[in-house]
Amino acid sequence: MVVLNRMSTYDRQSDVIPFEMIDEDLGTARERARRWDELHESRTAITGLMREARRELDAAGVWDQERVAMEEARLGAYREALARLDRELAEVGPARELYEELLVREERRLAGSADPRGAELLEIGRMLAELDVELPARRRAGEAGRAVLGGDGDREEAVTAFAGEIAALGMTMSPGADDGEVDEVVRRLGERCRELARLRDTLRSRREELLLGD
Repeated sequence: MVVLNRMSTYDRQSDVIPFEMIDEDLGTARERARRWDELHESRTAITGLMREARRELDAAGVWDQERVAMEEARLGAYREALARLDRELAEVGPARELYEELLVREERRLAGSADPRGAELLEIGRMLAELDVELPARRRAGEAGRAVLGGDGDREEAVTAFAGEIAALGMTMSPGADDGEVDEVVRRLGERCRELARLRDTLRSRREELLLGD
């Protein structure tokens, strides 16, 4: 459920959660995780700007020294910003990992207790597990359908592969379906994926509320 950025300074050094952080309060851990998210988002943005600056620098002719100097200055500023963010990420540590670990511990504790939240958490866990299977399957089917519409490779083979993917989801299409029908199935798959993604987000938020006692 948690995707970690392995490019951060901390992650390059170690994936071990410091012992003294294990007993951290859930509320404190949530704030640290939010700070990690903010820093990670900023890092992603800076990395994108650096790529753009490098493209501009590569496109600048050696005769245009003013432009070259400007792009090099931009790159230098971005490198400094990136270094600062990496230092802050290292200070925050594995906040996202820790927060999820603490949530899991609290979830297990409640599930094994008489607390009424336990039953709801178990049901949410079951539904999330199902979504973790269905969502990727529907996305794979959508990709297979777009491969048919893209026209690359053998169409008959692509259609057969697509039919197999949607059959596993309980869906069908006509033999020898044209692009219009394939496109309609792909559209329905996309709509369903968005619905399931929204449901997953809602369930995750509710899980967090229950675990934090909000």
